[in-house]
Amino acid sequence: MKKIGLFLSSALLAGNIAYAAGPDLSRDALEKATGLSLGYNASWSSHYVWRGESQSSKDMSPAIGADLSHSSGFYTGVWTGAITNSSIPSEFDWYFGYATELGPITVDIGDLYYFYPGESDETQFNEYYLSLGTEIPLGIVADGFSISPSVYLAYAPKWFGPNTPDVFYTEASLGATIPGTGISVSYTYGNINVDDLDGDAEKANDVDSWDYYYLTFGFGEILGLDTSITYHNAFGYKADGGQDGFFISLGHEW
Repeated sequence: MKKIGLFLSSALLAGNIAYAAGPDLSRDALEKATGLSLGYNASWSSHYVWRGESQSSKDMSPAIGADLSHSSGFYTGVWTGAITNSSIPSEFDWYFGYATELGPITVDIGDLYYFYPGESDETQFNEYYLSLGTEIPLGIVADGFSISPSVYLAYAPKWFGPNTPDVFYTEASLGATIPGTGISVSYTYGNINVDDLDGDAEKANDVDSWDYYYLTFGFGEILGLDTSITYHNAFGYKADGGQDGFFISLGHEW
């Protein structure tokens, strides 16, 4: 059903472009004619960290991605990044879902598929997620000041393949912009809970559950690149040493 819907959207896009957009093939014209919005992104990180875990042995990782969304709230996207200095050289993600607002609450539900080209099926897995967020104005603190709390819940039924355990992810985040500076601060605390099964992933990690956190300072655009610095820690994680430290991220969207 999802594939059929995507093909129908493509056909609708082509038809509406020919009828409404004429020679104007800009993204603004496409969005006006079809409700579809297309975006691209590129980034570079001095250290690729995924939920507190090092994915690049503290080496740098470039990445690119693209997103296609509809005014109805449905979206899909792809992302790929390098896992340098690793036995698995790259990661490819495909995700799709639905985002909407229920009063002051933003709701996002979807499916995220992790694929590692050239690796066995044991390393591929799905993650079903639900994200809830809102913005709370606090004008009493400073004019225009607000905080943005959010919660992210996810379930991977077979983590790293068919013979590995189920995993539950829980994250709680809080973000705000420091008044008068343009600098944003966000804090994320998360937990990975591995189901008590005798699978390869659990044997490698040697633990059933561990916590992690991020503290990120965003500096907005510097030389045209969104710039941030993050401190992370994954205390209790035993599979790889040194799961804490700083990393810098640079990115751009267009």
